[in-house]
Amino acid sequence: MLVLLRMPHILSGRFWAEEGPIFFARAWTLPPWHALWLPYGGYLNLVANAAALSARWLVPLRDAPYVTITTGLLFQLLPPALLLTAPDPWLRARAVRLTGLLLLLFLPASEEIWLQTLHCQFELLLCCALILAFDVPPARSAAGWFRLSLLVLAPLCGPLSIVLVPLFLARAAIDRAWPRLLQAAVLTVAGAVQVLGFLSTPPGRVYALHPLIDLSVVTLKHLAIPFLGIAAAERVNAALHAAFDTGHVPVLAVILPLVVFPVFAGFLLRRGLAAPGIWLFSAAAIIAGASYFGAIGGPTTLLDVLAAQRYAVVPQLLLELALLSLASRRRVAQLLVAWLLVVGVTNYWGEAPTGSTGPSWRQELSAWQADPSHVLQIWPRGWSMRLARTADR
Repeated sequence: MLVLLRMPHILSGRFWAEEGPIFFARAWTLPPWHALWLPYGGYLNLVANAAALSARWLVPLRDAPYVTITTGLLFQLLPPALLLTAPDPWLRARAVRLTGLLLLLFLPASEEIWLQTLHCQFELLLCCALILAFDVPPARSAAGWFRLSLLVLAPLCGPLSIVLVPLFLARAAIDRAWPRLLQAAVLTVAGAVQVLGFLSTPPGRVYALHPLIDLSVVTLKHLAIPFLGIAAAERVNAALHAAFDTGHVPVLAVILPLVVFPVFAGFLLRRGLAAPGIWLFSAAAIIAGASYFGAIGGPTTLLDVLAAQRYAVVPQLLLELALLSLASRRRVAQLLVAWLLVVGVTNYWGEAPTGSTGPSWRQELSAWQADPSHVLQIWPRGWSMRLARTADR
């Protein structure tokens, strides 16, 4: 409901970006079994493939985008569901659990992964990190099986969750608990299927480290945006671009992460290796590193407040939850969490998010039915898709 209040035009139906010309177009023309296992962008995205096939075969064409919207919503609800059902002692207080839920809901600059299937992989990635940090439920319980199913699905929708395997193995070794080892094994096997069966490097993707730029990205994405808000972060963004464009080093932006995050990690480590905060922080660090290392367009693309949001959303949410894990004993942590909520709620009701409007699907469909050569316009504006007329439609 909150998302719909921010993006009411989505009720007119939308395919988002590659959902249309790639995933739905393949489901439209290819045999279902082939389309289900066809990679795109160098990896298999099983949810996007399956949702497109469901939209193709289970509903009339006029309702097809609502299948992908609904699928995106269901996966968007998974992290809150894990948070609300976790048995961990630090989440027993209703205020803490509610605060965690609000942090998930009101993250600035996160709308890129809302209500679409391309980026369900990031919702699943967040689920994997939460499973790593949360206490293990009884092995044969419904919650235990549910978490294992998420660990199977996540690597089959994108490769990022695979970087968490070392952390799962480390936690299994520290906890000396076979349910943890089972979680690690499931994630490892599913990840191996992705790597050995589908993973490749697509044209145009470059893997590179640029320490000064990467540190500046961390300052922008994980300090400026969540603590200052979109408008102030835009000014930080402009200053960073001005510095790099003129060959200068933005010293403060480079130094801040090297000071703030080691201090943060130090406070988390005081609670011991079994504490959830250190695992949330570690997952955030390894996901951010892998994301920024392989971001499409390179690290300079990330030096924009609203660009490439998908790479920063999961690390930022994990950092905020790690901070929340300290709030029961640290007054400073309580104040920082409260401020994050103020900034998040304020920005949520600010300007309409990027890509929050687009062509009406049913109007476009009517034009296509009148003229099969019509190119269907989809969201965001500038994206389009072609469909050939078929006998069953």
